Amino acid sequence: MSESNNYQVLARRWRPQRFSEVVGQDHIVTTLKNAIIQKRVGQGYLFIGTRGTGKTTIARILAKALNCQSSDSPVPEPCCECASCQAIRDGSSLDVIEIDGASNRTIDNIRQIRDTVSIAPVSSRFKIYIIDEVHMLTKEAFNALLKTLEEPPAHVKFFFATTDPQKIPPTILSRVQKFELHRMDWNTLNAYLSMMAEKEGLKASPDAIAAVARAGNGSMRDALSVFDQVLAWGGESVTEKDVAALLGLTNREIIIELSDAIARKDHESALRCVGKVMEGGRDPEQFILSLVQFFRNLTVLKVTSDPGSLLEESPEYMAELKKAGEKYTIGQLTAAIDELLQILPKLSATEAKQTVLELAVLKLIHIRARISPDMIFAKLEALEKGSVLAEKEKENSEPKKKETPEGDVALAKQLFPGSRLGKNQ
Repeated sequence: MSESNNYQVLARRWRPQRFSEVVGQDHIVTTLKNAIIQKRVGQGYLFIGTRGTGKTTIARILAKALNCQSSDSPVPEPCCECASCQAIRDGSSLDVIEIDGASNRTIDNIRQIRDTVSIAPVSSRFKIYIIDEVHMLTKEAFNALLKTLEEPPAHVKFFFATTDPQKIPPTILSRVQKFELHRMDWNTLNAYLSMMAEKEGLKASPDAIAAVARAGNGSMRDALSVFDQVLAWGGESVTEKDVAALLGLTNREIIIELSDAIARKDHESALRCVGKVMEGGRDPEQFILSLVQFFRNLTVLKVTSDPGSLLEESPEYMAELKKAGEKYTIGQLTAAIDELLQILPKLSATEAKQTVLELAVLKLIHIRARISPDMIFAKLEALEKGSVLAEKEKENSEPKKKETPEGDVALAKQLFPGSRLGKNQ
């Protein structure tokens, strides 16, 4: 068999085999390890989370820890070397049964489980059923599982995984311990992918890894799958352009170029940028979303003291963003985002997509040239201050008339005619 046929995708090669290798789910790992140490392992667990966050992986590691033969009792960290650990890893264990809830969802499938739970494990401490996508079971199947789940034999454990817990009956939810897995944040994905690339001997730029981490959208498996695709596209040396080309994203150089053209109010250069996007076969809607993300990043840089915690960007690109943001006010940036979001529905409703994109960037130039209310108020305030100062200078420059009692009496006579002011009493 050729070497290419033996290739194992990154998502499988880098699947955690121990609790210590699980990324981004410390709250669950700590709880499960403590439960094993304190001998408080329940009969049923439900792992909830979006795709690629580690639900089935954690269930398998827990199964290993409970059946690990490196000790006479369950261990908080499986050895991954004994026969039980290796069988669970390879999916060949007779005592750890994995079931796809989507294709084994009927009452007959669950009856098979119910009829076999009383049979003792072949060679392990526990017989463990791992049911993935458990929410796909029918109502009748859940009812058939209910009694067994509530009072299973001492040697049986149930581990469920789901992306949609709302579809699971409350009677089932009340009989299991629930763990919600977090979506992977960008920093976690970025750091893990950087470490993996280094260990794999892959050459990938920081911006390329950052783009792959963003494409993962909170899923480690999705991020690793994208990385596999990028490697097949660009070889062992990956750039941000490779990722953009593979995923149909707009090259960031074009975004920066367009931003500069908008800031300079250069209509021709802005339209040429749109032409490059269309000639490159990029998705117009994805281009608008890239612009929204770009102006959102500029806004974050302006309004926060620690943008690194909110921006999914490499330090190098953040420096470029900061330079680009100096050309815009916060009002202009928020107006640009609002305008772009209004453009999106128009793109899907017309075939004249390039015209819509051109209209969008021309409107952005108009927003850039627009004088904001804040600027108007500032100028009015300056003018007001200037007129007040000028009036005061004028008053100070004119000689003051000396006020005399006779003058006061004359003024009083004008105001109050017929009065006796000024006459001797």
